Amino acid sequence: MISTAQDEAAVIGAAASALGVTLDREALDRLLRFSATLAAWNRRLRLTSEQDPVRVAERHIADSLAVTCLLPASGVVIDIGSGQGFPGIVLACLRPDLDLVLIESRRRRASFLRDVIRRIPLPRAEALELRAEAAAASLAGRARVVVARAIRLDIFLKLARPLLAADGVAVAMQSPRGLLTVPSIASRAGFRVREERRYTLPDGGWRALVVLAAEV
Repeated sequence: MISTAQDEAAVIGAAASALGVTLDREALDRLLRFSATLAAWNRRLRLTSEQDPVRVAERHIADSLAVTCLLPASGVVIDIGSGQGFPGIVLACLRPDLDLVLIESRRRRASFLRDVIRRIPLPRAEALELRAEAAAASLAGRARVVVARAIRLDIFLKLARPLLAADGVAVAMQSPRGLLTVPSIASRAGFRVREERRYTLPDGGWRALVVLAAEV
């Protein structure tokens, strides 16, 4: 069966409701424009292994929506290794009032992110084509939240630390098998676990957000 924008909208709306995320019509429209742009790029470059937009919504957009509840009222949010826009572009679609910085070292994916930002548009989002280590030169101490979805935790915390403001937090998106080692990895990196939030994806799998604060 061919997926439609209505199918995507239904999946995204149900996921947002289950997560307690407020999703107005404008935010949903932005997410659907993002999905359409990703599908167009996928036909040429296969940015994601999953080609069906509804499955992308179930697995990736829904997962990214969970981070919305941890966004600050104002300030800078940085997504390290933003790749196909998860979670950074999704967060920008929900909170276009925030300054979202998407860090991506791979040229094609950075170009994709810039194209999405232009097409939606998301005027307060920015995609930087550079390694996260280099971002500290211009973004040191500015981020209220630094998030990553697909980076090993010890590496993520090392990259996040110089970017965090004094009251900032690192948000690690984790699979179930990674949770057991989080406290020991965090301690070795000079962080403490502030909270853990578990949630279920539309396909029945579950994930967790781990919020970590740097030790003084």
